[in-house]
Amino acid sequence: MKRLSAFLLALIIAAVTSLGVVTAGAVGATTEEVDVVFLVDSSRSMSKSDPDLIRLDAIKLFADLCSLGNTKIGFVLFGDKINYSQAPIAINSEEDRTALKKQVDELSELKGTTDIGMAVLHAVDLLTSEEASGKGRFIVFLSDGKTVITDNAEGRTLEDSKSDLTEGIVNARNAGIPIYTIGLNANGDVDEVELQSISSSTYADSTYMTDSARALSGILSDIYVRHTGAETAGLDKYDSDGEYRDTAFQIKDATVSEANIVIMHSALPDDIKLYGDDGAEIPFDGTSADISWNKDYTLVKLYDPQPGGRRLSIKSPFGTAIDINYIFTHDYNLDFTLYTDKAVGAGTRLKFIASLTDPEAQPITDESLILSLSGRAIVKNSDTGESLEIPLVYDNQQFKGEYVLETDSPYTVQTSLYNSTTDVRSEIIELTYGDEQYKEPEGPLKYILIGVAAVVLIIILIILRIRHLRNHIRMFSGRLNITITAGGVPTAPMAYDFAKKAPGRRQVLLSEVIKDLFAKTEAADAFPHGALAATKISMTDSGDLRITKAGGIEYSGGLTNGNNIVIAHANRVTMRCKSKTGETNILILQYLRT
Repeated sequence: MKRLSAFLLALIIAAVTSLGVVTAGAVGATTEEVDVVFLVDSSRSMSKSDPDLIRLDAIKLFADLCSLGNTKIGFVLFGDKINYSQAPIAINSEEDRTALKKQVDELSELKGTTDIGMAVLHAVDLLTSEEASGKGRFIVFLSDGKTVITDNAEGRTLEDSKSDLTEGIVNARNAGIPIYTIGLNANGDVDEVELQSISSSTYADSTYMTDSARALSGILSDIYVRHTGAETAGLDKYDSDGEYRDTAFQIKDATVSEANIVIMHSALPDDIKLYGDDGAEIPFDGTSADISWNKDYTLVKLYDPQPGGRRLSIKSPFGTAIDINYIFTHDYNLDFTLYTDKAVGAGTRLKFIASLTDPEAQPITDESLILSLSGRAIVKNSDTGESLEIPLVYDNQQFKGEYVLETDSPYTVQTSLYNSTTDVRSEIIELTYGDEQYKEPEGPLKYILIGVAAVVLIIILIILRIRHLRNHIRMFSGRLNITITAGGVPTAPMAYDFAKKAPGRRQVLLSEVIKDLFAKTEAADAFPHGALAATKISMTDSGDLRITKAGGIEYSGGLTNGNNIVIAHANRVTMRCKSKTGETNILILQYLRT
């Protein structure tokens, strides 16, 4: 089967390549890795331009926003020398996130004058090194934008710095690395023109100005959205009256894989609570939700949230300025297909096709989501820097459009699906004069190749569907034996047969299992209902069971993997918790394949 799949995949790649079609991977895909370097001005001028250390808050806030396992973060602090350099490191766990933020907190020292060219070149080198993943790379540059070169031991001159800046920008453009600039302007002395030049020259097309940490949430949200396919909007903004104030928000659909609620505040809140649709408080236990407290902001994170309403309740000291934004990460990609009618040059007609797909490259069929978006192709003349936006029209789950090139210049092309809260962008495709790799074949050969590609694709989808169904069938061949000891008295073992109780499913909640087997008995109340509802039992690809751990429960047995425990045939997991009377209640799960 593996050889057949490989052969069919090779066949379809050959067919599509013959068509001259290039499908660009999505910059905005949540399943893609993101490599970011924060380039931070730490020259002495920052004592006036950024006395509140916005530059360091930005790194920490982005670390809190990022999805674990998909992000690498590096940072460079500079004056007239590189004061500190950290290549992008993976944020795979909460411990990684905490360690990075602690490292950043120790970097507030200011040194020297300002050599922007040297710093930009160094940051680009970090992202083009062999250690970088090569996916979703970008730079966030925080500075007042002023290059100041004084006498130094290295003999650096202003011309040296400008030369390095030009080289860094060219290298960034060639590698597809946008540089987003944030002007730190507490003293009103920022060089906005210089920062705009760096951004526009690297196709970031975004320069932000701020004189307070309160604006950071909106700025980083905008950058984060461009590279993660996220959705962002303001939720609430007010000055606290000293009492609890509620802010409601909605998880609109099942594509939301992670929700971040960013609370910027002028003083640390006294208390923050989160409630579900049913009015029950959602604990910050790291299972379904978590919270990160910081001096200027607090971030509430929801993991795999189900659609429905939520309510945030915040109590802050009187007069505290509160600004709340949400950032929802979606589990979809933007695929971009480009055709040309001839070699690239004046008069060449470009055809664009963009579509949303899930992480397995299947089309997103939720029309309420798709129809809420508008499409555009961004065509930029690399010689003049002039940029045009070409509207894309929705047609049968695809966004399509055309544009005729006006000159023989090199161009870049990118597609975007967007609305007032979302901007999902594709990879940038570079077009050079005379380029024929995107040329659409003429005559009947085109349709023959399309037909071959379609047939091969159907065969692959059938194979994948068979494998998918086979994975589901695994649920029909096993059962859980469960014993609960409550008040020192064990129950008789009870069997939960997946084939009968959960046909066709690969995941159940432990609360469902306990309710089915021990309804209206003392054993059903031996463990907190919230912990049982947070414990997911799912089938692995190898046919074992994966059990998600819940807060407040002690576990033993099985193979621990992060926040999960895996058990194979005849293995067991023992769960323990304290009752209200101080006794230890015990729940034993044993998995038996049949």
